[in-house]
Amino acid sequence: MKNVFLFSLLVGLFLFAGCDGSEDIVQPPGTTFTVTFKALYDGQPLEKYKNYDYDTYQVQFSRFNTFMSNIALLDGATTMPLSAIEWVDFTPDTAPDNFAVEVPVTFSAVPEGTYTGIRLGYGVPPALNAKQPKDFATDHPLSRENEYWLGWQSYIFNKIEGQVDLDKNGVFDGGLVYHCGSDAVFRTYDFTLPIKVEPGSGITVEFDLKDLFVISGSWLDLNDPYNHITSNDVNDVVIATILMDNFDAATAVKQ
Repeated sequence: MKNVFLFSLLVGLFLFAGCDGSEDIVQPPGTTFTVTFKALYDGQPLEKYKNYDYDTYQVQFSRFNTFMSNIALLDGATTMPLSAIEWVDFTPDTAPDNFAVEVPVTFSAVPEGTYTGIRLGYGVPPALNAKQPKDFATDHPLSRENEYWLGWQSYIFNKIEGQVDLDKNGVFDGGLVYHCGSDAVFRTYDFTLPIKVEPGSGITVEFDLKDLFVISGSWLDLNDPYNHITSNDVNDVVIATILMDNFDAATAVKQ
């Protein structure tokens, strides 16, 4: 009888140890996380063909699109990559009105937790910029022929187009055509803020074009025709450098 009791006790202990659930624990696969890109002017949603005050004159915008790359959440010195490249078009032809559309990009299987910031690449990084649209499938962001500059052997990192009225008389005095490209002007910026990743969470990334054109407190002078357009000369990236160097100041990340 004693032996039976001991046997039963051992079986019970075995079953108890086997029911602690440890062998059934499955690590969470992560959750979806959305980065929503927005285009603004002076803190308000960008509107095509609207007259905006710019220094002592006025401008209108008709196009704004950009490649964003090397998107990664930061956890101190550790990075959590989200995307190598994304195409963000705020002014698609299919937009329902003249307001810039918001562009949400949703990532899956992102580990939950609180991160210390986000890293954003502005343009196409050199390894990808060495390729051409024909190297990619038709549904890939870099398959767009209209966003490639064959003469420069570079993608057009972003397009900002419009026109300027220098004396506010209602007659436009020239076009604004800012097409930035080439490895020389690719930029990466880190933005430090607590970012909580949990089911249904996300952040917004806002680009304010007014802030982009105010360089160290002074407007980019559009009275100088040279400043109306990025150069077609592959060796002249002066204006492109000015703008790409200022994109961090024109960017706000919020949660």
